[in-house]
Amino acid sequence: MMLQKFSYSQYKVADRSLLWLIDGLVLENINLLVGKNATGKTNTLTVIGWLGNMLAGVQPQLLNAGNYNVEFTYDNVTYQYKLHLLLQKIEYEELIINGELKFKRGNDGKGQISTAQFPDKMKFQLSPNQLVVTSKRDAIQHPFLEKLVRWAEGQRMYTFGSNMGKDTIFLANDMNNISVDPRDMNSVIGLYLKGEHEFPQNFKKNIIDSMKSIGYELSSIGVASAPNTLPLIPYTGNINGLVLYIREENSNIDLPQIYMSQGMFRALSLLIQITYNIMSNLSSTIIIDDIGEGLDFERSTKLIKLLIELAKKNDNIQLIMSTNDRFVMNNVPLEYWQVIQRKGGECHIYNYQNSKDIFDEFAYTGLNNFDFLATDFLNPEK
Repeated sequence: MMLQKFSYSQYKVADRSLLWLIDGLVLENINLLVGKNATGKTNTLTVIGWLGNMLAGVQPQLLNAGNYNVEFTYDNVTYQYKLHLLLQKIEYEELIINGELKFKRGNDGKGQISTAQFPDKMKFQLSPNQLVVTSKRDAIQHPFLEKLVRWAEGQRMYTFGSNMGKDTIFLANDMNNISVDPRDMNSVIGLYLKGEHEFPQNFKKNIIDSMKSIGYELSSIGVASAPNTLPLIPYTGNINGLVLYIREENSNIDLPQIYMSQGMFRALSLLIQITYNIMSNLSSTIIIDDIGEGLDFERSTKLIKLLIELAKKNDNIQLIMSTNDRFVMNNVPLEYWQVIQRKGGECHIYNYQNSKDIFDEFAYTGLNNFDFLATDFLNPEK
């Protein structure tokens, strides 16, 4: 299932005047959000992430206020979902599939929902802070809800400019009983252990190959005891504090994560987590904020090309990235761009779908992609 259209608005609770609006986000399989500083790139990715967390049932509290109007597609079927929130309560919730209303509810919690067993819609009443999607999930009676929940459960959000788990160790005593939250990017060590256990033939090899493709020549990668003293002790299943380590080619030294450069570890962490998603055949929306942050130009370019190749090869992966880096912009084709422009609290997004003539006109200038943003080409009157 792919997130295809996304709109979001947020209002002041007191007078309901507009605080923030995202409009015109039409997503493809591969997407790069670009814009000048403070235009709303990170906020846009964040509210998409919040929607996934709420529909997956992993966010304990609803947003204080916000209106979602989103559209998903799956096998030529269109899912239109609306969710309006105020004071952490649901004002309105609705799902329409290919023009057919499947459910709707109001702020009193009362609503109606289609069932597989009966021709007429079934009445219900939920608590004002209970979503229909999570509360009424039933693969037999309401199978149409499964696609939404599966999309939400497969969503992954990574903040590339953060530590990506570099300052986190993993506590485990039993290799066969690894408990890890795959949505938590700081749980990368546990996820690596799961990947090695579930895919013993290819998981490590795929990660090493991916790291080599972006310029990190590794001969080995693994998990070992936290290095209070060196050398590292290989993981045996009864050691608590665990860390990732790598060994570079032409070296006989194991390098634990705390001694890796921040850029190297960010790339390693991201590739471990995305590799696990792909090898698990998990349909995923991969959201990456500040892609390439902390990497040099060459490695940043190679990483982005690798991610785009992975998204092209795997139909069940949707890639949504953001950047403010000119080198990144110059190496991602304009066809993948989502350009955010903000005026006051309104963020409008321009792309090949809604502004094709302008994008095509720019292609004839011979300028670098970054100049599309730097010259304000979307506003030629300036």
